Amino acid sequence: MTIQEQAQQLELLADQVPTGIALATKGELEDLQAQVLGLLGETGSATAIQGSVQIAIRQIDEVAASLENVRIQIREAAQHHLRG
Repeated sequence: MTIQEQAQQLELLADQVPTGIALATKGELEDLQAQVLGLLGETGSATAIQGSVQIAIRQIDEVAASLENVRIQIREAAQHHLRG
């Protein structure tokens, strides 16, 4: 495999990093949070659930950032191969 072919393969791998899954999950949690608030109103239970959802959302943000870092590192490796 040539260096250019390796770079192309790396670019394809970068596109496979599942960043969309984390963002979709975050969106689903935000929707769930709104539904809980709609069902329970401003109650202690709703507040507790929303706190848990917020913790999960922060963790998803961290995972999404880590996944994006993986994608960037793979793309940088591809560029390094192209520069020789």
